[in-house]
Amino acid sequence: MPGNTLRILLVEDELDYAHAVKELLSSPTFHITHAVSFQAVRACLERECFDLALVDLMLPDSAGLKTFSDFHALAPQLPVIVVTGIADETLALRAVREGAQDYLVKGQLDGKTLERSIRYAIERRRAEHALRKKDEFFRLISENVSDLIAVLDSDGRRVYNSPSYRSILGDPAKLIGTNSFEEVHPQDRERIAKIFENTVETGHGVRTEYRMLLKDGTVRHIESQGNIMQDDSCQPSRVVVVSRDITEHKTSVEVLREALSDLKRAHEELKATQLRLVQAEKIEAVSTFAAGVAHEVKNPLQTILMGLEYLSRRLPATDKLLPGVIQDMEHAVKRADGIIRGLTDFAQHSKREVREENVSAILKQAIAAIEPELNQHPILLSPQLADQLPLITVDFRALKHVFINLLMRVTRGLQPEGGRITVRTHQSSLERPLVLNGKTFHNFQLGDTALWAEIEVFPNRLTDDRRDAQPQVHGLGLSVLKKIIELYNGVMETTQPEDTGGTRYVVVFKGATKQPESRSLESPV
Repeated sequence: MPGNTLRILLVEDELDYAHAVKELLSSPTFHITHAVSFQAVRACLERECFDLALVDLMLPDSAGLKTFSDFHALAPQLPVIVVTGIADETLALRAVREGAQDYLVKGQLDGKTLERSIRYAIERRRAEHALRKKDEFFRLISENVSDLIAVLDSDGRRVYNSPSYRSILGDPAKLIGTNSFEEVHPQDRERIAKIFENTVETGHGVRTEYRMLLKDGTVRHIESQGNIMQDDSCQPSRVVVVSRDITEHKTSVEVLREALSDLKRAHEELKATQLRLVQAEKIEAVSTFAAGVAHEVKNPLQTILMGLEYLSRRLPATDKLLPGVIQDMEHAVKRADGIIRGLTDFAQHSKREVREENVSAILKQAIAAIEPELNQHPILLSPQLADQLPLITVDFRALKHVFINLLMRVTRGLQPEGGRITVRTHQSSLERPLVLNGKTFHNFQLGDTALWAEIEVFPNRLTDDRRDAQPQVHGLGLSVLKKIIELYNGVMETTQPEDTGGTRYVVVFKGATKQPESRSLESPV
């Protein structure tokens, strides 16, 4: 059978009228199968497929509207045109309401009318079938997507809510007619209402985020996009809002952000630990080198001292300048010997403990170490040590020895007349480059926290050159002290403040970001 042939089931018990219908539809376009009773209809439907049925309501085994109802129940997808001799308008309306495509009266039919009615009925049924498929398609989508789909009227009241709303707001059917802004968080409600009004006025929707406050008090984060539906006059009539619950996403992003922050902190701590290890190895190497230098130089110095002592006993009486030369040489050798002894003291313990310490705690122990020396002379020492300073990464023992040497240096400079020593610590944030004695120290950056340790002595009786020229049999020279401090990324300079007339020894370290806890002034030796 050609593909464009329409298969018609004619249900008619009057054979003459059935023959007349076949004559009216004699075109090859139509293939007609005739059934004279409802029982015969069942057999035809089981045996063959049809595009349309022409059904008389009055059959030998069925009569009235029941004939159509039973036929429609038997073949619900098949379009039906009622063709009957009963010219009853009420009956016709009832048949159409129950699903009939048309209601034709036998005495009023002609070929063109019948053929047009058949074609229209088939096309309407195809359109209805396509529409049902679309409805089913969109129903399946709305029932299975996790997105929240809502249709709102121009006042923001709900017309439709997808089944996905059930997990948040309950039964979607009970939401119809309710205010869609009611569950929006009070702090976001006014903003969302303005966005909705602007969408209705302009016809352009926007994507936005807001919070939804549920009845149980929980807060959900929602992302929504609104779009306008227009009526027949092209005016905004509905707003379709597609939303997503992004609460878990935002929580995951926050967890990821915290994890990255923790990772960054761990990375910074690892870098700091690596730097401390490198610094410790550097100090260990310097210590080993210092011990080697001290060992190699010590014996030659002793030989020179013995040689000078021998020459001093055999000087010719006629040479008046030679004794002074010999004495200057002895002072120079003894000064070098003092430096060597200091290097030996610096290198005496092989394993240094470099860790974060409080500079005030180190100075406190250094002051305690020289108290017996202070008590023998009229020297007033005034400590002004700040508590809870940022920590510095140093070897506690090595830096304590540096401060002991500095304190002993100024103490002996004040003997026997006495004087005043002020020891203070404080911190500052560098707002300009660090400059001491006209020198700019570029290892300190703007914004760094500078830790200051200052030892100020008054009065100033000797210059640094003269003091360094004295024999230093015990203790380290200033040059060695500076080098030790530089090992810990610090600087030391000696200044002559005009306002006091004394001498100030300034030591500056770069503070760490971590603050000390309870061991602010009580660190181990």
